[in-house]
Amino acid sequence: MFRNFLYIIKSMFFFLSGILIKRKYDVVFYYPQHFNRGENKENQLFKHLLLSCDRNSISYVVFEEPDFTIKSIRNSKTTPFDFIYLVVILLRKLFSSEMNTQLKDQKIGSSIAKVFFRQFHFKNFITLSQSMLSVFRGINPSVMLYDLQHGIIHNNKKNYLVNGIAESNLVVNDANLLLCGESYQKILEINEKLDYFKNHTLVIGSNISYKSTIHKEFNKNILITLQFTHDHTVKENAILLKELREFILSIHVDVNFYLKHHPRFNNEVDLSELLKLSNVMIATVDINECLRLCSLHATTYSTSTFEAALLGIPTILLASENEFNYFQNEFDYPLNILIDELDSIEFYQEKSKIIKDWAIAFYFPFNEQKFLNLLK
Repeated sequence: MFRNFLYIIKSMFFFLSGILIKRKYDVVFYYPQHFNRGENKENQLFKHLLLSCDRNSISYVVFEEPDFTIKSIRNSKTTPFDFIYLVVILLRKLFSSEMNTQLKDQKIGSSIAKVFFRQFHFKNFITLSQSMLSVFRGINPSVMLYDLQHGIIHNNKKNYLVNGIAESNLVVNDANLLLCGESYQKILEINEKLDYFKNHTLVIGSNISYKSTIHKEFNKNILITLQFTHDHTVKENAILLKELREFILSIHVDVNFYLKHHPRFNNEVDLSELLKLSNVMIATVDINECLRLCSLHATTYSTSTFEAALLGIPTILLASENEFNYFQNEFDYPLNILIDELDSIEFYQEKSKIIKDWAIAFYFPFNEQKFLNLLK
């Protein structure tokens, strides 16, 4: 709690001083704390964008939204948004409950802009998971709003597209999506009833590297990326746990399983029984280190399937009663392999090339010029 208090004080000083000090930025970057997932506990999803800004003299500030319910590390290189975040939470309780969420946050943004952002000028706002879109639309009605893709997008993806209708948080705020590849763009455009995404999406590529295939053969280490979060019901998480246990116990060859928690895992399930097995252990937080260690990946529907594929690492998709089978139904994942087949080095390398070619359509290399053109 003391650590949170220090961030609140630092944040308060920044925004209170802003009443008198004029600040001007080309871009405001904003993200929730749980996206600090890199080797140095930094936000890897913004890293390539920030480097591009540095190289091209684009001024920016990075705001980090706190999450007081988790223990993930804060990024010391960002500006904590704690003070304004608490003000927003308070005002949400005070404003009329009859307003919809977007209108309420826009009015809150307009109100705090008159005090804390009066001397704060910016032209572009880039966020993750649509965080604070409405608040910043209220702070600056003319700003360009962008939501950077951070996970998989499929037909009927909550917060993007459901039953052919674009998410209201995007539409009401006239926000644009920055996508990783054209295949995602096509999924949105083909499945929507109107033309919102046709005019509000831009493919800028991703920071995922796929220049080299890092494993030449199956090394008996399997990374399992887990999906236990509060987004699922208790029943759904219980089913995922049952299916995970069945998968691990069904493998009779000598392998090691490394279980990687979802970044928003908050003890939704108890894995202690599985961890009693001598070949089951918790993986490191850094996905890149996990993929260097493990030459095979398994999951129900984790985005890491793409990250693994771009490095030539095959994935075993766990069929689920929860109908989370997006990779088979939406993305046409090209492999359906058995662990026994991977004893053949030739077989492994053949499948490695297949899934790498498949993934490239979803994750283009980062196009710096397209990104810079947005900021003009």
